[in-house]
Amino acid sequence: MELRTVNTFLHIAELHSFSRTARQLGYSQSAVSSQIAQLEAELGTPLFDRVGKTVRLTDAGQTFLGYARTLLETAQQAQAALQPAQQVRGSLRIALADSVCSTFLPGLLQRYHARCPQVELVLHTASTDEMLQLLSTNQVDLVYTLDQPLLQPALVLAADVPEPVCFIAPPQHPLAQENTIPLDLLPRQEFLLTERGMSYRDALDQCMAAHGLAIHPYLELGSAALLCQMVEQGMGLSFLPEYIVRSALAEGRLARLNVPDCTVMMHRQLFYHRDKWVTPQMNVFIELVQQQ
Repeated sequence: MELRTVNTFLHIAELHSFSRTARQLGYSQSAVSSQIAQLEAELGTPLFDRVGKTVRLTDAGQTFLGYARTLLETAQQAQAALQPAQQVRGSLRIALADSVCSTFLPGLLQRYHARCPQVELVLHTASTDEMLQLLSTNQVDLVYTLDQPLLQPALVLAADVPEPVCFIAPPQHPLAQENTIPLDLLPRQEFLLTERGMSYRDALDQCMAAHGLAIHPYLELGSAALLCQMVEQGMGLSFLPEYIVRSALAEGRLARLNVPDCTVMMHRQLFYHRDKWVTPQMNVFIELVQQQ
């Protein structure tokens, strides 16, 4: 059983396509078909059902999938042990939330590039739904979300960090002097908020609606970091993840408002698809996020 044939099997299992696997690996389609036929002959059982243009794992193929991953991972570990100086190469495609990108990514990417200078990084900012769609179609390798806890059978959770979201105001704002803020005061204030569809914006809208209230911002913007700067300049109130505003709060450039009737906790989570072969470049990124 050749490792390149096992690698081809894993790509087909991930892409659900012989032709796409051939293009990605640089083989002819006939070579891919020949490798799988040889593997099925060695194992004595069909690994894929081919109905029209649809390719799906058989029960035997699903069973072999775990062993195939272990085979390649073991081979990679052996190669790394024998050649410790060898650089991780290839590409890494990550979809992530804007707020995660602006806050955590600069330092994370600096450490990643120091570890893997030969890896090409391709980044996409998107909503959670868009990220999961990219992951399910193998257009990205990892997604780094800020949302309610996501529990889906197709996802493998690699990191999970709770992140509070808070109301912020300029320090000179009248509400900044109050110990607690009644929820019904908020709709009367000028707000700058992230766009609808962003996880914590939706959580805020749901919390307000549960009390028969609504906040109508005079400005909506996708960039959480820019919203933070605008609140610092006295342009209104906002509702942002605490990690975005932590330094500004500590330095007195912003004030945190205590609104007991609206407490929102998001989760910063890193995922990959359960059918995805975890590459060395993915492993390094996962390790760095877990350390972070």
